[in-house]
Amino acid sequence: MRLWPTLARFDTVYGTHFKCNLRRLQDYPNLWAYARDLYAVPAFASTTDFDHIRRHYYTTHGALNPKRIVPAGPRPDFAAPHGRDRLGGADAGAGAGGVRVVSPRPGA
Repeated sequence: MRLWPTLARFDTVYGTHFKCNLRRLQDYPNLWAYARDLYAVPAFASTTDFDHIRRHYYTTHGALNPKRIVPAGPRPDFAAPHGRDRLGGADAGAGAGGVRVVSPRPGA
């Protein structure tokens, strides 16, 4: 779960903004499938705003982007089928490896 913010931001921001562009997340089939599997869980998809992530990074780092230009892309398709069910196992296709998302707040 701690990997999700990095996975969500990698192609969206890091590749261009921080020049981490030797390879994209999409060039790593297992990580890319895992990221899409996590995004298929409603708790991840409903709380991830890719436009906000892009705007935030490109407008708050003046030393890296003094003109505050926010690029239109890339826009990875996190909603595409992840295909992780081909891996088999008891939880195959259950979403994020069968992980159950629990709120850290009691009663929430």
